[in-house]
Amino acid sequence: MAPADPRQVEEIARLLANRVRQDAARSGIARRDAHPKPHGLVSARFEVSADLPPALRHGLFATPRTFPAWIRFSNGSPRVQSDRRPDQRGMAIKVMGVPGEKLQSDPGEELAHDLVLASAPCFFIRTADDYVSFVRAQVKRPAFRVLAFFVGPNPLRWRLHELRALIRSLKRTADLLDTRYWSQVPYRLGPNIVKYSARPASTAACWPSSRDPQFLRTRLIERLKQGPVAFDFLVQVQTDTRTMPSDDATVEWDEARAPFHKVATIHVPRQDIDTAERWATVDRLAFSPWHCLAEHEPLGPMNQIRRQVYLLVASTRAEINGQRESQTTAVG
Repeated sequence: MAPADPRQVEEIARLLANRVRQDAARSGIARRDAHPKPHGLVSARFEVSADLPPALRHGLFATPRTFPAWIRFSNGSPRVQSDRRPDQRGMAIKVMGVPGEKLQSDPGEELAHDLVLASAPCFFIRTADDYVSFVRAQVKRPAFRVLAFFVGPNPLRWRLHELRALIRSLKRTADLLDTRYWSQVPYRLGPNIVKYSARPASTAACWPSSRDPQFLRTRLIERLKQGPVAFDFLVQVQTDTRTMPSDDATVEWDEARAPFHKVATIHVPRQDIDTAERWATVDRLAFSPWHCLAEHEPLGPMNQIRRQVYLLVASTRAEINGQRESQTTAVG
């Protein structure tokens, strides 16, 4: 599959940044173009396992070590909506204190390594051409124009594979800390090509049903007041380039043929995340898959697009909101 054309990437970034400006003009605040609704900013420790095989000891996982980290949990919909609606949920991890030159780093982020995950194993857009078409439809209103991207007037051009991937990704979620997350797109890991996943390692909480449109935030706050939780951080090594492509993010890699291997543990201690300082910081944070060591280079056209989109949207938000992005080290 051909790499993304720089002109396509520029158009996508421009369209999404313009939408952020238009939405900000109505609401008074510039939110992310995706995952705009945060549920909380969580302090954590990212502990690299000591018993990794040599094939996996690269970059962030080269040496057994524990790093401080921040995690932003979110809803994926570009519109802020009730937590009771089916959606993708996000888990964006900022591992701190990681030495080494990064492929992209912002002021104050030189020692940060980001891991961007969502609650579905694959994405729903295949090519840069499709991404341009989708964003052109998405930034227009009414919403039925987005459906036309998948099912248009010509049945020979319907994108049913992509539509199924999108529908499967939209689920109801009871507890963010009992949800599994995936990178969806591939990365290098030294000589390997891998995908990431974070899998709950803690006992699930039992929650009653709720009609609260903010119940995921409420449950995250309450559960972390009660005690610690943990996630296993995993990598899935590509074993077949034909059935596990690195340039098509709509294809889920078969775990039976390429099992996930644990490379780290994310420890989330008991804490109070419902503070003014945390809420003020969670929207200033900027995450990007390109905030990483070279051994973890993001691969495929979707990652190429994300590099410029994330940069432009983050700078647009900072400009409109009159603040600098990130500043993670100052969070209490």
